[in-house]
Amino acid sequence: MNTVQHADTSLIRQLECFRYLDDDDVATLRRYFFRYEYPAGSYVFRERAHGGYMFFIADGEAEVIKQYDNARTTITTLGRGHSIGEMSLIDGRSRSATVRAKTNLTLEVLKREHFQELLVSHPGTANNILMGIAQLLSGSLRRTTHEFTEKMLSLC
Repeated sequence: MNTVQHADTSLIRQLECFRYLDDDDVATLRRYFFRYEYPAGSYVFRERAHGGYMFFIADGEAEVIKQYDNARTTITTLGRGHSIGEMSLIDGRSRSATVRAKTNLTLEVLKREHFQELLVSHPGTANNILMGIAQLLSGSLRRTTHEFTEKMLSLC
C-alpha cells in the first residue's frame, strides 16, 4: 500500500456527498485527504475491523464482502466515485463488511480524526459535508428498506 497526500479536485467535484461544497470548501477539504493504492486481491479492511475513516474510489473496483456463518458473499462491486465508510466517519465504530480490491485500486481517504479537525477549524465546510453524507446515508437507507420490503413481500 502506497500513500500520497492531497485528493484530486476533479474527483471531489464528482462525489454526491460533496455537492454542497463551493470552491473554497473543496480547496480546504482536499488538504485533509490521503491517497492509498492497493494491488488487486488485497484487503482494504476486514469486517469488524476498527472504523474511523471514509474512502472514495478514485480508480479501480472494490468488492464489498459479507461473512455469514462460514459463507462469504460479495454484496456489490463498486467503482470510481463510490464511497464506503460514511458511518465510520461519523461514529468511528467497527466495519460491517470486508472490502477487497477487485482490480488495482486507488482510494482517497478522509480519516475521522482529520474530519474532527475540520469540524473545529472549518465548521461551515464540515457542516456542508455532513449534509451531503446525511443525504447519502438517507438514500442508502431508503434503497435498503425498499429492497427488504420487496424481498419480504415476495415470500408471502
